Amino acid sequence: MRVLDAFVDYFDLDALGFVVKGKSREGRPAFAAATLLKLYLYGYLNRVRSSRRLEKAAQTNIELFWLLQEQKPGYKTIADFRKDNNKALKNMFRQFNRFLKGEDLLQGDLVAVDGSKFGAQNSKKNNYNKRKVNRHLDYIDRQTEDYLSQLDELDQAEAAEPQAIYEVSDKLDQLSQRKQKYTNLQEELAQARLAGETQISTSDPDARALPKKMNIVEVGYNVQTAVESNDYLITNFEVTNKLDTYALSGMAIEAKKVLEKEQIKVLADKGYDTGAELKTCATHQIETYVAPRRKNTSKKHPDYTKDKFIYDVEADHYTCPAGKQLKSNGNWYKKNDGIHRQSYKVKVYKLPFDQCNGCPFKMDCAGAANLKNSKGRPIERTEYEAWLEANRERVRFHKDRYRKRQQIVEHPFGTIKQQWGYHYTLLKGKEKVGGEFALIFTAYNLRRVMSIFGVLDLIERLKKAFEAIWWLRPTVKALIRKKVCRLSLASPRITSACA
Repeated sequence: MRVLDAFVDYFDLDALGFVVKGKSREGRPAFAAATLLKLYLYGYLNRVRSSRRLEKAAQTNIELFWLLQEQKPGYKTIADFRKDNNKALKNMFRQFNRFLKGEDLLQGDLVAVDGSKFGAQNSKKNNYNKRKVNRHLDYIDRQTEDYLSQLDELDQAEAAEPQAIYEVSDKLDQLSQRKQKYTNLQEELAQARLAGETQISTSDPDARALPKKMNIVEVGYNVQTAVESNDYLITNFEVTNKLDTYALSGMAIEAKKVLEKEQIKVLADKGYDTGAELKTCATHQIETYVAPRRKNTSKKHPDYTKDKFIYDVEADHYTCPAGKQLKSNGNWYKKNDGIHRQSYKVKVYKLPFDQCNGCPFKMDCAGAANLKNSKGRPIERTEYEAWLEANRERVRFHKDRYRKRQQIVEHPFGTIKQQWGYHYTLLKGKEKVGGEFALIFTAYNLRRVMSIFGVLDLIERLKKAFEAIWWLRPTVKALIRKKVCRLSLASPRITSACA
């Protein structure tokens, strides 16, 4: 409790941008931002984050009587504070990391980057793609045809009951309403595709269906984190609704800024093995150790996979296992990755068909399909191949360094998801979810620092840091300025201080 009290007092909440509804209204004064922030930090550290449960805790928990000075905010006030201060909560996370930097933490030059899926406030039923909408529309059309034929039969029957006709008509009206709903969704999907989106969610518009594991899909967010290797502290994070493919460089560059290093090393799993990202990292003096993706070579003979073809940089050609040189025509061809609509350029290297066809290993190497179409064995080299190869070599020669990845970056997610139970978000929208994760990651870093320094030492450090900077706060400077101006009437020497 004393840690939370000193922790919140350390921050200038107005400068960070915290706002509380009701400050400018007449009547009962609003609760201070510090009071609500202390309540939230207490809740997230103790696995209580529902606004209604926090309201109950403030009314019954003796610890909170002391921490909140017996103030008891209602659940609506508590919920609005978290919802309305997402930017300020992110600023608090960054400010706390600057404090840690000043306390000789976050000093390493090795970070691990990874993403983890968190469920959103959006069920799978309320997530749609083109295939799902078309399936619903086809089902509705079949049902409509069935009910229309039933209605024709009832019309032709002499002793048809009016109630039966009414029930069928009512079913047709319901199907018509449902068809209108899915037709509207079809139009929304068409608009979303123009912006590069292939799915929409109706409860949380920013949530997306993302693969989790073993072909399990969850509607939610992919939260990216960068974790420093010395003390497993989170340096930076980003809430995304996409896969890991193009997330590495942004996370690594931001981590480098937080650590204030000229060069850093980054560990990541094979989901981040993207040539464009590796090149961007290299240009920013970030050394990558990313597990290389395994190519699908099940149909190829193991002696004739692409890695068995040796590339000569100076001569710009490949040498095949049979000793022949594969050359390109020098042209670059544009390709698309097919998932993220990201294009890249490739060169194609191959032998003349008569040489490839005359090779005794042609079936194992080129395969029957290429030979049937009068093609040899083509080898593609992307514009990022040099960075991909350099990364593969680093991983191959520094396996001990790469093996640290899991123990570094999985520590925060293991604590947050398994120990604390925060495997889903309570808010909707990427910005608001980002604010909630700023709270979660601030609580995690605070818990880590309590373990590193100890409670009493951390309180002393927070107090010293507060005393060192309190007079720099705008409110304090304004108060000092006001007092100086009052004294200027009696002392002309300090009149200039009011100018």
